[in-house]
Amino acid sequence: MRGVFTPVVTPFRQDGSVDTATFEANLELYAEYDLAGALVLGSNGEAGSLDEGEKLALVGIARAQLDGRVLLVGVGLESTRSTIALARKAADLGADAALVLTPHYYKARMTPEALTRHFEAVASASPIPILLYSVPAFTGIAWPSGLAETLSAHPNIAGIKESSGDVGLLGRLCASTPESFAVVCGSAPTFYPALCVGASAGVLAVACCAPRTLAALYRAHEAGDHARARSLQQAIMPLAVAVTAGHGVAGLKAAMDAAGFHGGAVRSPLLPVGEAVHRDLLELVARAQTAL
Repeated sequence: MRGVFTPVVTPFRQDGSVDTATFEANLELYAEYDLAGALVLGSNGEAGSLDEGEKLALVGIARAQLDGRVLLVGVGLESTRSTIALARKAADLGADAALVLTPHYYKARMTPEALTRHFEAVASASPIPILLYSVPAFTGIAWPSGLAETLSAHPNIAGIKESSGDVGLLGRLCASTPESFAVVCGSAPTFYPALCVGASAGVLAVACCAPRTLAALYRAHEAGDHARARSLQQAIMPLAVAVTAGHGVAGLKAAMDAAGFHGGAVRSPLLPVGEAVHRDLLELVARAQTAL
């Protein structure tokens, strides 16, 4: 888990059906960039709006298109049993690792003990390594202190994707876990500082519409060119905020269209962004691209 990964979107047609041809076309375009791999069925892939058949079809397409690059698949569901079942099916289709979201419907009962038992059970049953997934903006669950350190001892738990944007937390995760345990940044506005405190990779929404800029930022950091890395971080910041906290998945898809990729429609009940937002995103995409 090193480098930049795209958490690919799921393009929908206007009638709400999955546009698999467009999904495949985006993966072909991403192959032209210096990316480490892709995450399928993540938050930006609208995984919660897909049925199992749709999910598995997308995983199969992605495996065929990634051609040796790392395929991460989001398998986190509300029960331990169903999460294990989906992890096994993803593994059968060629996934390299499974991303396991914290269960959150009964968030008040998701104590450190409950989460430990859940993640350890999934890891023990999964044929492929798992990555823990913390995204409190969606789950309402802040990552418990010490939990990653405990779970890092499990031989099939390979790391964590932490998406709160809390650089201090990322630093503590890096400091409290073995070097072999991947700490992955899931928030592009903090990608460069996350790398500076020890994160090894980024799974970043804005990489779906500005992959070249994010890959260049990562390469600059790895080469020790911190002035360039900071400059690229500053250039990408407005777009990164717009396609996450600002406008969400609909904004990300609109930004992809502006950048020459294929966002497609969102699935109801999500709503598309308006024309004014489209114009703003077009300007932000152009600004991010000219930073190179």
